[in-house]
Amino acid sequence: MTTTLPSTASPATSSPLPAGHTVLDLIEGHVRRAPERTAVLCGPDRISYRRLWDAAHGVAERLLAHGCSRGETVALVGPGNTAFMAAALGAWLAGAAWVPIDPRLPEERVRYVLDDTGARIVLTTAESGTGPDTGLRTERVVLDGTDTAEDADPDALAAREERIRPHRATAGDRAYLIYTSGSTGRPKGVAVGHHALAVHLLGALEAYGLTPEDVLLSFASPSFDAAVEEMWAPMAGGGTVLLRGAALWTGRQLFERVRAHRVTYVSCTTAYFEAFFGEELSEDDIACLATLRGVVFGGEAVNPAVVRRWSNGPLGSIPVCNTYGPTETVVTATLYWIGEGWQGDRVPIGHCLPGHLSVVLDAAGEEVGDGGTGELHLGGPCVAEGYLGRPDLTDQRFVTLPGRDGTYYRTGDLVAVRGQELLFLGRADRQVKIRGFRIELEEIEAALRAAQRGPPPPDAPDPPADSSDRRSPGGGGDDTAVDALEQRADGGDRLVADVVPADPADREDPVVFRSALRGTLMRTLPDYMVPSEFRLHADLPLGVTGKVDRAGVRAGAGDTP
Repeated sequence: MTTTLPSTASPATSSPLPAGHTVLDLIEGHVRRAPERTAVLCGPDRISYRRLWDAAHGVAERLLAHGCSRGETVALVGPGNTAFMAAALGAWLAGAAWVPIDPRLPEERVRYVLDDTGARIVLTTAESGTGPDTGLRTERVVLDGTDTAEDADPDALAAREERIRPHRATAGDRAYLIYTSGSTGRPKGVAVGHHALAVHLLGALEAYGLTPEDVLLSFASPSFDAAVEEMWAPMAGGGTVLLRGAALWTGRQLFERVRAHRVTYVSCTTAYFEAFFGEELSEDDIACLATLRGVVFGGEAVNPAVVRRWSNGPLGSIPVCNTYGPTETVVTATLYWIGEGWQGDRVPIGHCLPGHLSVVLDAAGEEVGDGGTGELHLGGPCVAEGYLGRPDLTDQRFVTLPGRDGTYYRTGDLVAVRGQELLFLGRADRQVKIRGFRIELEEIEAALRAAQRGPPPPDAPDPPADSSDRRSPGGGGDDTAVDALEQRADGGDRLVADVVPADPADREDPVVFRSALRGTLMRTLPDYMVPSEFRLHADLPLGVTGKVDRAGVRAGAGDTP
């Protein structure tokens, strides 16, 4: 049996988008054509396009009453639920961009994001309360949900739309900011414009083959960039998105929801795919998944054995899709569809979605051909604006290439060219993926040093890009090295930190020291960035350049009692 995979355009094409259109225009078209079609499912909530559109206008009205102006950034604190989606749409209708904030993040990190974006208004959901108390001067607007009176006066609603219409975002405005780990020790905000977002969503519709009849199950937290595609691509196509919300599902719960809501696509991280779909499936599991037309995963390299088991198993006729893409190029940039009977030993990251371009360059900046390897550069209309308030980092990563139009993003990822497909080989720097989240190890090392000697003054300049490798002037005492060294039971990497305590006495009571260090990091870093293990040392080996010899640490770093 031959599996029919969704068709994708060649890497040089892009989906058509009427000039000046945004995701608001795409969704509004569906509101007018099919107002009672279900837009969002989450828990007991089933929200139609009309109700969501009306609720979003209610949010926009409240934002404008608080003095929200075009181009302003508002913060959205809460899980990915129907209220969150109404808030995001409402921000766009008011002409604002938004930055998602997971309420589980440490207050210090939330404070940093709010301060860095200058967000004056914080939209929170009833489920999240008022959100973290950051001590910053912000106006908090608590949303009551997406309920709209069924007997609301249509003329009044239409009049509200017309009042708000002049404020709504345009293609030239910023749509959102997503914060990623930073190599200088602090997170950086990736700014994405409305035009880039709309082009990408149309490309995703084409690449995945989404239709108005499809129901896509979204797993990602709103603070993870994958949620942008999972939430808005189905709605751009007039379909339905099923949100996980704040709940953590088991595989059985996922399968039951697929059956209950007749889900046609599941989008999840690679780790979820391997955990939920990588085991032997029972007859009941297979029956639950009968409505699926595809499973899309990404975030880190996938185990080919899991893919082979699926493709050659009882549900092998349902294709799975390996995706790749940095936040800086609007979620997914490349994909590879895997059909029934696949027997490969390495899963490619494939070729570009419509609206995305790629070129692979060697160390000399020359494009490599079939069989060659080099650094992947991504271009096209789906490239982000850059890093918020970080022109130095923006200039390093967002570049122009001789003979090519537009801006390209230097991914730092090494790939091999195999015909029309790309194979991911690894990183050219020290960035890693843990549970699907992109992590700069230098940020964790900076947090470890700050935990021992206190944070720098607020007006202190950024450290040099390679400062995380430098020893202190005193010849030791705050050296750190963090790496993803060991395999967890589920096959994923875990973080291990090698630390030289600033106070040698701390080595005499390592249990207390490790506990205090972990507690400090939990107050400053997301949980996925806190190392699983801390190994204490009197010193760390140095290389010939005077920097920490990380290979030496990996090869011989023993834990002190």
